[in-house]
Amino acid sequence: MQERVQAGDLASHLYNTWLVLLVKSGEPLGLEIVPQYSNVLFDWWLEGLWRAGGPVFAEKAAVSLAVLLFFWGAFFLISRMTGRSAWPSAPLLAMVAYGWIYHQGFFNYYLSCAFGFWAMGFVMSGKRWWPLAATAFGMAVLAHLLGAAIAGGLSLYAVAWSRIAERRRRLLLGVGIGCLGALSLLLKAGFPCSWSGYRFMHLLGATPFVPFGVKYTLVALAVFWILPFHGLCAALREGRKAFATSAADLLALTLVAVAVLPSSLDWPGTNYSLNFLDWRLAQWLPPLFIGWRASLIKRLLPDRYGVMVAALYFGFLAADYQVLGRVEQAFHEAVRRLPAKSRVVSGATGLPMGRNPVNHMISRACIGHCFDYGNYEPASAQFRIRALAGSPVVMDSMNRVREFQAGRYVVRDGDLPLYGVSWNEGKQFPLEARPLRSGERIVRQVRQVPPDWF
Repeated sequence: MQERVQAGDLASHLYNTWLVLLVKSGEPLGLEIVPQYSNVLFDWWLEGLWRAGGPVFAEKAAVSLAVLLFFWGAFFLISRMTGRSAWPSAPLLAMVAYGWIYHQGFFNYYLSCAFGFWAMGFVMSGKRWWPLAATAFGMAVLAHLLGAAIAGGLSLYAVAWSRIAERRRRLLLGVGIGCLGALSLLLKAGFPCSWSGYRFMHLLGATPFVPFGVKYTLVALAVFWILPFHGLCAALREGRKAFATSAADLLALTLVAVAVLPSSLDWPGTNYSLNFLDWRLAQWLPPLFIGWRASLIKRLLPDRYGVMVAALYFGFLAADYQVLGRVEQAFHEAVRRLPAKSRVVSGATGLPMGRNPVNHMISRACIGHCFDYGNYEPASAQFRIRALAGSPVVMDSMNRVREFQAGRYVVRDGDLPLYGVSWNEGKQFPLEARPLRSGERIVRQVRQVPPDWF
């Protein structure tokens, strides 16, 4: 059993919950807590659970509840889409619940998807369930606006589809696709945006199953066989009828959204881009594809195949969690050798960009002992805790944080005393911590963690 939950940004969320508690107790940290109506639900959970049982209880209870809501929300949605139990799809849904979004630690967005699934399922259950749908949708808004917007748009389409004459449903789909195209143009005209060519890889529906290294590509290929290939074979048998369902239209709209909407967006009032939009949208593809596929197949024969793929997937995760647990323990041992209340930055990191589980390990290691000076959350203005000018415990501007993240940050006199944690060359995982000097550049040291294979 792992001592700590390995899930990317989770360590940062937990660390900033500790900072929130310090600020509320009156510590002069140069931080403030601002009212926020979204991107905040998971942080509220962490704070409440921390007060009830401490940080270890908080992270495990909050993550467990989030995963249960996500899995059963997807289960409920698929059951409503198909009119029968989603148990045959349970192994694949478990993989989705522990997919890329989970391992990035984007738990506010993760919760918005979970409550979005519940909201859509209630909408599809009939009018008498709409009060519960509205409640679930409200929870999704508190968690993250993007997940709530996706759930709201798909729910509205499902209601319109059920009420419109059959001969006009192709027109409705065309209108929906046109609205997504118009939204893409409006975002491009109104906000700084970028589009990544990698977003077309998401159309296969397999990228949510690649949380870390190369070995997960095997799992993604297996999922590609069981989902798109098997689903398309069933569709060919059914003919045009297979594409005349609400499940097919919802899947088509989501595929178009992944293809045309931006991969990154600068939202007004924040200092940090909302990144990985294509990856976040892709999180919706597997549940919708599973639902469409299940609606076509009278008896889901490949249940055993799904169990085998899930066993391989979770076996890989178990091996990687062992590695990540050892790496994080090295961070804890490194910072405990430093003076209490030190400012610390870590140049030790894993893979750049998309799949980097090492970036925030220093945050959790610092809880109760030191301050993660390079933590991005307070300077980003995306979270409820914000950095004030001249904060003694965190970089107070996003420009400085970006320089640090890119490996270009040069230590200033005002940063001192400042300690750096780096890979200890010549050893596999242990790290070293030492005082930094004014004028020294904080180099980012990249290692393959976890390894591509074993």
